Amino acid sequence: MKRIIASLAILGLFAAGPALAQPKWGDSFSPGQAREAVRDGKTVPLSKIFQNLKREYGGYQLSADLFSKSGGGAEYHIDWMTGDGHKVRFVVDAQSGTITNRRGS
Repeated sequence: MKRIIASLAILGLFAAGPALAQPKWGDSFSPGQAREAVRDGKTVPLSKIFQNLKREYGGYQLSADLFSKSGGGAEYHIDWMTGDGHKVRFVVDAQSGTITNRRGS
């Protein structure tokens, strides 16, 4: 029985591989760090990015997180529901406010 449980645990780790390719929790900014970055002029406020997304795609924000980029700087990962009901994930450079990646329809 213990071998079966151990085998299932190991299989679970292999199945989690794709999830590990996502940004790690430790790479995300705390709410206080995010406010400080905006206050110091290091990042564009999310409200401005949301205004631009709403103007371009309609709809509303589902979630948003600020992550450190491996080469320095930061990027927002924003889940957005478009005006026509499609869920889209935007990656936005936090310093310039430019969309660098878009996934979804």
